[in-house]
Amino acid sequence: MAGSQRLTADGVVGTSGKAIRLFGYTMRSGAGGPGIILLYNGTDGTGTEKWKGTGLMDGSADKIFGAKGKHFPAGLYCDIDGDVTYIDFDYVQETA
Repeated sequence: MAGSQRLTADGVVGTSGKAIRLFGYTMRSGAGGPGIILLYNGTDGTGTEKWKGTGLMDGSADKIFGAKGKHFPAGLYCDIDGDVTYIDFDYVQETA
């Protein structure tokens, strides 16, 4: 099932614990500094870190993972630092 989701604080993307393929995101950072996100394979910040993204101070930054996307077999959890205003994810959730 394809979807998009916005996070403004730490949280799960899609359905918790279900495999997900992330195709990209747009991150907006405030004037306080470039935002940083950590993407984990799992349902919380104790999973395996699979990606660290840094934004632009008072601007937007996009990341596209290509045609195959980035796979998170145990689910996707995002840790967002205080300089991130929001992050929009585009993904496909595995149904099985």
